Amino acid sequence: MRRLLFLVLGFILCFQGSAQQLRLASVFGNHMVIQQGIHAPVWGWASPGQIVKVEMAGFVTMAKTGNDSKWMVRLPVLEYGGPYDLKVIAGDTLQLKDVMVGEVWLASGQSNMEWSVGMGIGPRTEEEIRQANFPNIRYFTVPHNTSVVPLENTEAANWQQVNPETVKGLSGVAYFFARDLHLQRKVAVGILSSSWGATSAHAWMSTEILGMHPDFQEVVNNQDKNPENWDKVVKESKWNDQHRDSLAAKCQEGVKRKVFSPEFNDSEWKTITYPANNEKAGMQWFWGVTWFRNSFNIQEIKGNESSLKIFLRGKELTLYLNGKEFAKIANAEKETSIKIPKGMLKKGANTLAIRLYEVWGTGLIGSAATKAEIITNKNERIALNSEWKASGQLEPQIPGNQGYYNQYSVQFNGRIAPLIPYGIKGVIWYQGEGNSSKAFQYRTLFPMLIEDWRTRWGQGYMPFLFVQLANHKEKKGLPGDDQVAELREAQALTLRLPNTGMACAIDIGDALDVHPRNKLDVGKRLYLAARKVAYGENIVHSGPFYEGFRIHGNQIHVSFTSVGGGLIIKNSQVLKGFSIAGIDGKFHWADARIDDNTVVVNSPYVPNPVAVRYSWEINPDGNLYNMEGLPAVPFRTDNYKMITDN
Repeated sequence: MRRLLFLVLGFILCFQGSAQQLRLASVFGNHMVIQQGIHAPVWGWASPGQIVKVEMAGFVTMAKTGNDSKWMVRLPVLEYGGPYDLKVIAGDTLQLKDVMVGEVWLASGQSNMEWSVGMGIGPRTEEEIRQANFPNIRYFTVPHNTSVVPLENTEAANWQQVNPETVKGLSGVAYFFARDLHLQRKVAVGILSSSWGATSAHAWMSTEILGMHPDFQEVVNNQDKNPENWDKVVKESKWNDQHRDSLAAKCQEGVKRKVFSPEFNDSEWKTITYPANNEKAGMQWFWGVTWFRNSFNIQEIKGNESSLKIFLRGKELTLYLNGKEFAKIANAEKETSIKIPKGMLKKGANTLAIRLYEVWGTGLIGSAATKAEIITNKNERIALNSEWKASGQLEPQIPGNQGYYNQYSVQFNGRIAPLIPYGIKGVIWYQGEGNSSKAFQYRTLFPMLIEDWRTRWGQGYMPFLFVQLANHKEKKGLPGDDQVAELREAQALTLRLPNTGMACAIDIGDALDVHPRNKLDVGKRLYLAARKVAYGENIVHSGPFYEGFRIHGNQIHVSFTSVGGGLIIKNSQVLKGFSIAGIDGKFHWADARIDDNTVVVNSPYVPNPVAVRYSWEINPDGNLYNMEGLPAVPFRTDNYKMITDN
């Protein structure tokens, strides 16, 4: 009897262990968008050997779970429409509401793709948010998760319909791309959003493909792939994230040393020009405390009331005048006017000091578009646009998250693998800053990433559209080599792959911030590429693209494709951005002019030219466009050894 009881109990336990509740992969949910025109997959888990039935749009599709409890069906080919209910029946019933059939795109990359509408997209941010009422644009943001092994599922998340509240959480680039797609093609649009700032391409590639690259074979083979060990690394890093603000509050070295006092000696600090930012000040990462000081003179005090007009950006800023605190501002991202208490200003020398704390992005004191000035009640204005003193090394370094999110394949494993093979039209990608020091390597690494994703999705040469890095940092005085220019070249060379497109952003960046707020034009240019590459429209989707050159005496004639209605000079009578070199390989700024659809380049310093470069620096001033208003893509005609080829 006892033996029989144990057998029955064992049978029950075995049955309970093998039974599994019917569930869908987390990427499926209410308000989702299913890709039109393909046999879109739907998958999940149920008990082994169970028949699963999926109903949608009047069609029924069935599958049987395997021993691993997984099931997958592929829907009939559907065209744009909805809303539909999607039912999954296997003993239990799951029902998803308001499902649309339309166009689905995966948006991925690093911080410039992750940058959300709510984080600020320029002076029109509030207006754009207010006007964002598009219930048939939906997005699914993949939760931040990393793994050293491919995950089958994401953490729970919801599809969101775009309205003035939800749009704040959507990638700015992806939103403007989706908006144009939705309005012009009259379809529902779904965005799978999976980006993470400060990530390199190697984090987004599978270990199998990454390990095939000669530069990564050894590190991939030696990588610790134990999930438990990885969880410990992530836990420690997240602890630092959660306590960063309290750690920053303890960074009081500047206060202890009274660096806000007029008597403080800042002669050893960096001298930087206005506008000032934490990067100029020597801040190593995007988080921490930076101090700024500005000294100015007032000839005479007239009136008691005064104010400081200045653009500020940072998580927390504390302002001091002549040794006394007079304002504290949190989450600043605009020009502001701050009242200065009576008696704080004085005749003669004055000192303004600012403690800036930033956790992500570039903290700013001032902007190129605004003046920083003291304004009295007599409307006298004292400009503060001169040189500033700054220190990003005064306070102790605040521990970061140790870059755990940028380790080999951890983004692919945690945030791409769980999406595969959800039906998509293609990919929009904005990344490359994290690989600029390895631009030569990126020539092979980036194409491998594209082929990796295409192979795993199994949708053939699905469109892959990417953004060429925007202009950034101060302009260089002389032409020469530049690693960011080399990264842009690596991106342009990737266009050799079929069904790829590139949106050039060389003219819409920000010298002071690696996160330019103009996401609208980036999204629009990506959609132009989509119209050509993904939707087959016969349009001009790119600015002038280098085709070839011929030498005529002391001149080089450069020809282009994608000239559209013709070549033009933008915002000037003089064509800028061209440099030219002779056999010695030394480049000089060149004179350039448009001759029909070619550009003629020469320099009195180079009587026998052999090579031309255009916009070959991190923040060039090239102004060659086509009539369609798209900028010429940076290029070089030489094949000199790259500075990142090491």
